[in-house]
Amino acid sequence: MLKRITFLVIAIVLVKPIYDFGSQWLDEAKQFISDNEVTIQDATSDVLSTVNNAKDSLVSTAADTLVTMDVELPDTVQTKEELEDSFYYYLSKWETNFEIHYVGSTADIENLIQTAFDQAASRDHYILGHLADRTIEYEYSSFDAKIRVHQTYLTNLAQEQIVNEKVASILSTVSPEEMSDFQKVKFVNDYIVKSTAYSEDTTASPHSAYAVLQEHKGVCQGYALLALKMLQALGVETQYVVGEVYTGGHAWNLVNVDGNWYHLDTTWNDPTPDRQNVVRYEYFLIDDTKMELDHTWIQADYPKASDTKFKFMAQIDHAFEQDGLIYYSNVDDNNILYRMDMTTGETTRLTDSRAQFIVGFGDWLYFSNYSNGAYLSKIRTDGTDESILYREEVNNLFVEDGYLYFSTDEGLKKMEL
Repeated sequence: MLKRITFLVIAIVLVKPIYDFGSQWLDEAKQFISDNEVTIQDATSDVLSTVNNAKDSLVSTAADTLVTMDVELPDTVQTKEELEDSFYYYLSKWETNFEIHYVGSTADIENLIQTAFDQAASRDHYILGHLADRTIEYEYSSFDAKIRVHQTYLTNLAQEQIVNEKVASILSTVSPEEMSDFQKVKFVNDYIVKSTAYSEDTTASPHSAYAVLQEHKGVCQGYALLALKMLQALGVETQYVVGEVYTGGHAWNLVNVDGNWYHLDTTWNDPTPDRQNVVRYEYFLIDDTKMELDHTWIQADYPKASDTKFKFMAQIDHAFEQDGLIYYSNVDDNNILYRMDMTTGETTRLTDSRAQFIVGFGDWLYFSNYSNGAYLSKIRTDGTDESILYREEVNNLFVEDGYLYFSTDEGLKKMEL
């Protein structure tokens, strides 16, 4: 007797809403004013990696670091648990075609297969999030079944080897044993947001973690799966959440920080159009009440998030962090430049100027001054000695190799610091 059943997992089209951000370019560059002599150079042809190494290329060869089930499967399986183990074994190796010989009662074979497969996939949310279409066929008699599976993924074994290698390389730059859960989550959020532009225009699946790492582009599913991968590697308990927003299907994470669950939406913390090195924290460690204002999910399927300890993070935009202090544009106070002590939570208003694209070097902060033509300005980290360096609208500031880089309507410029 031959029966065929087909299970399909349909990839959700994940669309990120676009945050409005724009600026008007000035027609002509003017003579800059400063108490210090500075030289502005054209940097359009410079080969840049950016200060946070977000655009560094991946190693082209895959490392043998992929973690899979290192076991030998028996020739036959006899229980639902053994069938589940077999399914998980093949999924963990990203196998596309495999066969399992089941010996046991087949009275409810269809339900047996579906239940075992679902439980196997649920063991690892990273794998679960990368599953695509599948076909399962089986031949069976009363106490014997041959189960053939064709499973497709949003990724493959070679890509996952690169993901593992790259994640290990990124995390080697920090010391997890010296970091709090909060610091680990912030590190992952900042890395993904700074290194990724929201886009479906990718060679690999934009829904995969691989596309986010390799091409620095992807959609919310890829953002959330990479966050899951990195946070788990750092020892932070994390879940992959599937729900909806007003544009349709969406994905994000729940993270456990110091014993409490919080929502983390790295996609919605990433402004679009992409703003280089700019991170938002509106959806960083927030509770169910705030999340459900614009997100929906089957709440019974996930841990409850009720703590509001980190709600202060939502005021932070265009942040620059140094020595435990964050310098930021305060969205709750007309985007004025502020400083926050991350240990105490104490905030200080540094100036009356509206600041965006904030970066730092030594004792100085540099920013686009939106209280004064979006001109390039600088101020000391203690809020003194504010001045204008370049009287032209600038954006996308970053520091590299002792130079401050910024964009103008004439292209990329640089100034030696």
